[in-house]
Amino acid sequence: MSEKPPAGWEPFAEQTDSIGSAIVKLPTPQATARDLLITAGFDPDLWQIAGPINTRRWMRYDQEWLYYYKFDVVAGETPEAIDEHIEDLTKRIRRRVPKTAKVPSTDSDAFAFFMSDWQIGKAEGSDGTPQTVERVLKSIEMAGTRVKELRRVGRTMSTLLMTGLGDIGEGTCGFYPGQQFMVDRNRRDQARISRELITTAIDHLSPMFDHTIVAAVGGNHGENRSTSGKRVTNDADNDDCAYFEAVKEAFDRAGHDHIEWHIMYDQLSMALEVGGVNIGLTHGNLFERGRGSTPQQKAVEWWKGQDFGFQPLRDTRILVSAHFHHFTANVYGSRTHFQTPAMDPGSKWFADIRGESSPPGTLTFRLDGSSTLGWDDLRILQPHI
Repeated sequence: MSEKPPAGWEPFAEQTDSIGSAIVKLPTPQATARDLLITAGFDPDLWQIAGPINTRRWMRYDQEWLYYYKFDVVAGETPEAIDEHIEDLTKRIRRRVPKTAKVPSTDSDAFAFFMSDWQIGKAEGSDGTPQTVERVLKSIEMAGTRVKELRRVGRTMSTLLMTGLGDIGEGTCGFYPGQQFMVDRNRRDQARISRELITTAIDHLSPMFDHTIVAAVGGNHGENRSTSGKRVTNDADNDDCAYFEAVKEAFDRAGHDHIEWHIMYDQLSMALEVGGVNIGLTHGNLFERGRGSTPQQKAVEWWKGQDFGFQPLRDTRILVSAHFHHFTANVYGSRTHFQTPAMDPGSKWFADIRGESSPPGTLTFRLDGSSTLGWDDLRILQPHI
């Protein structure tokens, strides 16, 4: 004789790409999250329970208690999987990155290296993600060469500014039609590859400077979205910032305290003073519903609004954004807006519609408060891979 579950508590499990829900039956009270996920058929290394677990007891025909658990799930790495990878990064950092004494921020000039729109996991191009990874690694190598070139002509650059401007990973669904078909890495793999590349960039470039500042804001592809394109959580739940948080933890564990970290939580922009210059950073998706017919017009109108609203970016001389996948530079009197190029494999959809494509590249320049515009020595690093 089998027991009949209480109405509305019939065991089931369902998922739609990055979210799901389940009801499971177990004979034990206070079951672990791992037990619940496995019983419902979810890989506990790829899925997490989201929100509270609703528990109900039901007495079986033989007077034994059964326990029913109702819960929601979201795709993503478990804390245990993340921690394991952070430990791997920590060991590598301890082997490779020389410790340097922590120094205070300085007003001398700084070298700025902008990481944006890598979109790890995007399968376009001749080789998808592997090709993008090679481009990113080459750009890191080229940045080191660029620093040496500038120093040979007398640029001091005691400070390094490294920024994550969002869309480091591609995400899996909800951003454009056919995205699921065009993704060659799941969220967990995207996260691991992204953390490895960020770590590589820091441990290659940071030893060349007295002081390193790492800053990160979230992009739209870092959002936790459903297949409908709707965000299922809040601004703080962003993979782009989570990648940098994990890398920060690895460097902290390795004992490297010469790095100054600025990782946004639920703020979508930030302002920093580096090299004697106030610089503003944001991904650029905030511009989309603003006034203007071009991304640049929308950006400057958004920037003006920050001043009018007494926001932190009101005093910035330079604004750097990403999102639109091509480079532009616009000078407005004493202020400059830079739009960074992307490093992703490109977009056939965009090329088919507009007939245009933009070569991948990484924006670099020198911040210098004594220069007229606050910046100089701009170079787009373009790996031909």
